Amino acid sequence: MRDVRTWREWSQVDIHAARLDRKARLALLPWHWSRQVAGEYERRGGVESATARAWFVGVTDSARGRLSLAVTDDDLRAAAKAAAIDGISIAGRAGMAGDRALFDALSLHVRSWGIDVPRADPENLRPAIRRMLCERWFLRRMRRAHGRRCDGAAIAAGVVRRGLWPYASEDAVTRRTAQRKRNAQAIDRAVIECEQSGEALPLADVVASSIANPEVRRAELMVRVRGCDAHAADVGAVAEFWTLTAPSRFHAQKVTGATSEPNRGYRNLTPREGQEYLTKVWARARAAWARRGLEIFGLRAAEPHHDGTPHWHIVAYGARRDLRFARRLLHVYALRDSPDEPGARKRRFKAMALKGGQGGARYAAKYIAKNIDGAGLEGARDGETGRKIADAVRRVDTWKSVWGIRQFQFFGCPRVGIWRALRRVAAGSLPRHSMLERARSAADDSDFAEFWRASVVGGLEIMREAAARLTIYGDKGVRRTIGVMEGARRALLTIKDWEIRWSGKAQAVGRSALDFVFDFRRSGVNNCTRTPDRYGDAVGAIFEFLGDDGLTFRKSRSMVRTI
Repeated sequence: MRDVRTWREWSQVDIHAARLDRKARLALLPWHWSRQVAGEYERRGGVESATARAWFVGVTDSARGRLSLAVTDDDLRAAAKAAAIDGISIAGRAGMAGDRALFDALSLHVRSWGIDVPRADPENLRPAIRRMLCERWFLRRMRRAHGRRCDGAAIAAGVVRRGLWPYASEDAVTRRTAQRKRNAQAIDRAVIECEQSGEALPLADVVASSIANPEVRRAELMVRVRGCDAHAADVGAVAEFWTLTAPSRFHAQKVTGATSEPNRGYRNLTPREGQEYLTKVWARARAAWARRGLEIFGLRAAEPHHDGTPHWHIVAYGARRDLRFARRLLHVYALRDSPDEPGARKRRFKAMALKGGQGGARYAAKYIAKNIDGAGLEGARDGETGRKIADAVRRVDTWKSVWGIRQFQFFGCPRVGIWRALRRVAAGSLPRHSMLERARSAADDSDFAEFWRASVVGGLEIMREAAARLTIYGDKGVRRTIGVMEGARRALLTIKDWEIRWSGKAQAVGRSALDFVFDFRRSGVNNCTRTPDRYGDAVGAIFEFLGDDGLTFRKSRSMVRTI
């Protein structure tokens, strides 16, 4: 029979279908912000507006995939297990064809889950193959990929912004809080033990004495930046404060007074891509400085705009002439990309001379505290969002964790690895008038400027193991730091093999309680507040719990399961 419905009736059918599609698409989004997207959809005109429907389809399409954005951590665990089982099945079928064929087959399998293929040595594909058969590897990568997809979609949807959820989505903050809770519970149950000496320490105590502790991390950064101030005074250098920002296409929102609105020039670029762009600009500028013999040192800090786009604050020190040329060169490189877009010359690069040319630490202190623990800023409000600093700290921590952004980096300064290693060398073990002893004593006293002078005069260098140990996957791990050298003179560290034992209680140390053993390298961990001697060796073994799994080690990836 011929359909004789009128145009109005057909329109009602289309609208009804669009409403059903709306419900199905919203179900793909995390519940925290599906309501926000629904509200924005209606504000733009809802199902009766073609423009609003096009926007809605674009936002929700990013949620599609083998795993929707609405999945829970339990769903990710189940998916990781299924992916590993499927990988083993693929290996059973393709393994006879050789490593290359198996690697290619597993690569397709990994990509189908939205995960990047692990880097592989063309001469030895086995380590990468083992990773693609490991359930724990899949879980770590799925958590990372899901977190980035989720927040990338939230930024594109316009729910990451001032007035709503600045810096990171509420789902990301919830996941980060749960991750920290898992970490704390695992650490509380564990002990760290040295088989050679029989020492056993509660892991929680050792973590509290390492740079995994925000207070210790902040103290280390402040000691180093104050050392830069003192060194600048010694050599007659002056300081400037610079701000470096990405082009408009990286910004999802543009500020209009006290609020913000979508930026039409946004190109769906993520904060990680913004960080990579700024890193390239910075690398080109520093290469230009080196070619011209400009000696610049200082600290750069990465922090987010309200919509998650990173920008950098830089405290730069140098001779007046060097600093002037360095500033001009960085300005040139900052404006090489789309220099004629509105506001580029005003916002892309800003420079401010510090009062009297000194006091860089005062400017750095605010950004260090704001991005670590908010110490000293309890009553202050975040100028970017208007919220209390405590809330901003939590969200900034989530932002850098989701996007894997390194927030603080010193440049033109002595290597901090030497500083951290010398803090582990016992007093009285080095010749009294050597540069090694002078640097060790300065590091022990948290005098970074004096350490700098001794490090330069002595030409101090890090010593590492001759050969790296193998990880559980069969590739080479990182080489351990074993000491510091000054020419032919050596300051050797006491190297111990520490094992983390995941027992029921931190006090219970027994082989029957051993579940997993993580074999990891030691590195000198600086803590500007001195730790008890019994933690001296163990502190160097501690990780930062910044990863996307329950526990991710800062220096090593090697892991062995003990039967």
